[in-house]
Amino acid sequence: MKDVSILIEDYKFNFRVCALIENKGRYLLEKNINTDFLNMPGGRVHSGENTYDAIVRELDEELGLKDIKPKLIKISEQFFEFNNNKYHELNFVYYIKLNNNNDLCKKNNFLNKDNNDETMLWIKKKYLKNYKILPEFIYKLKNSNKISHLIFSKIK
Repeated sequence: MKDVSILIEDYKFNFRVCALIENKGRYLLEKNINTDFLNMPGGRVHSGENTYDAIVRELDEELGLKDIKPKLIKISEQFFEFNNNKYHELNFVYYIKLNNNNDLCKKNNFLNKDNNDETMLWIKKKYLKNYKILPEFIYKLKNSNKISHLIFSKIK
């Protein structure tokens, strides 16, 4: 299957999923060696794939997570520029709370299984504001029973 990521005129459209993974007041984020920011683990949805299956697949590929039950908490649309390219990104954000028995909860600063350029790290919620994290809405994410639709534009 192919990632849903296409160039339309002067915008690159990405259809993505990501996960807010929590354990004991900490969030699991990733840092690519080629960027100056952190982000939530996830990736692009494949053509013909629903977002739930996509996040389960991505977290298995990147972290080896199995038997998870992600909960959809946000849908965001983002318009931004990165590396001199304009992006229109549709992102489905899922929430996962890991119990202490999960092996990932015992690790710090480990490599993404799918990309050795990405380091995974746990950050306590109270320290999130000390980091540059994209998309920026992570600073305000809350686990609730209501799904919300967010729109962010950095392009004038």
